[in-house]
Amino acid sequence: MPKPITLSAGYSDGVTVIPNTFFDEYLPRANGEFLKIYLYLLRWLSHPDHALSLSGIADIFFMTENDVTRALKYWEAEGLLRLTFDRDGTIAGICLNAVTSISSQKDTPTAPPEQRRPAPAQSAVAAQTGTGITGTPVGTTPAVSMHPRSTQELHRFSESDDGAQLIFIIQQYLGRPLSASDLNTIYYFYDDLGFSRDLIEYLFEYCVSNGHTHMRYIEKVALSWADLHITTADEARTQSETHQKACFAVLKAFGLGGRMPAAGEAEFINKWTRTYGFSLELILEACRRTMMAVHTPSFEYTDKILSNWKSLGAYTMTEVLAADKARSAEKAAAPAKRPAVKQARPSSNKFHNFNQRSYDYAALEKKLAAKIQNGSTNK
Repeated sequence: MPKPITLSAGYSDGVTVIPNTFFDEYLPRANGEFLKIYLYLLRWLSHPDHALSLSGIADIFFMTENDVTRALKYWEAEGLLRLTFDRDGTIAGICLNAVTSISSQKDTPTAPPEQRRPAPAQSAVAAQTGTGITGTPVGTTPAVSMHPRSTQELHRFSESDDGAQLIFIIQQYLGRPLSASDLNTIYYFYDDLGFSRDLIEYLFEYCVSNGHTHMRYIEKVALSWADLHITTADEARTQSETHQKACFAVLKAFGLGGRMPAAGEAEFINKWTRTYGFSLELILEACRRTMMAVHTPSFEYTDKILSNWKSLGAYTMTEVLAADKARSAEKAAAPAKRPAVKQARPSSNKFHNFNQRSYDYAALEKKLAAKIQNGSTNK
């Protein structure tokens, strides 16, 4: 029998208390990234006077703001916190709930998806609390496999009109029967994300038509649509067409036409169009300047150009040209730097390593003339 290990603590102050129920019931269900965020929120409670933001949390854990938002929504779905929102849908407040047993939560009726979304009254109250996130911090995105549903829930869904129709259509798209994990994911789209049947059908149509049949990839696309507040198939179709158009245009500008963008390249394009909010015209202008400057396709260099324009608030070609003009004027007004004059170092040549003599050539000429005259007189 292995020897037991004794665990103790050599301190008593600065403690963050975590209920045992969390370790017994929630810890095994969540992934590591989600745990980081929740534990950080608990730690942040001891610093209520410090400012908190999604970007600040994302920087600490090397995540994106979308990752942090999804993590918060995961813990909200688990019942461990409650989110409030601004009028534009951004998170304005986080309130940590008491950690209760999961079995006790199942006795509480679950509100339909539309009721779980922030209502205008909630948004108004949240807006009055300030622009920063109040109460406590944030985390990453929910993997559906880490948020399982009961067999009874999945059975009721598969027997419903929407569920039965979706299962039939999705099996046709994927060319295989759906597993319990697949059904859990589809129900997540329907119940948690609030996707309509038409939107879920187009989700699978879009992914399969682009050669992606893995459920994990389909889930990522669904989460990105949720971040964009897409609620209908027409909105998703418009967004997909816009994204594809941007991808092909950027690749063509870089001389990389004839192929799909790689994962990292697509992330940059998503960042420019969705996070930065630039038009395709300005993105292509940044690509053109990249090729002029480094003479090779560089998504990183283009990202620096667009990041600079974003910091300057330049979102139109007119504003970009005005920023160029201001930068040129600033350079012209700056004092020119004179090249530094190097001090001559003494030569190490032994023939020059002595003190130079100075001569009075006028006096030497007089002496020479006098010497010549005296010589001719003596004769």
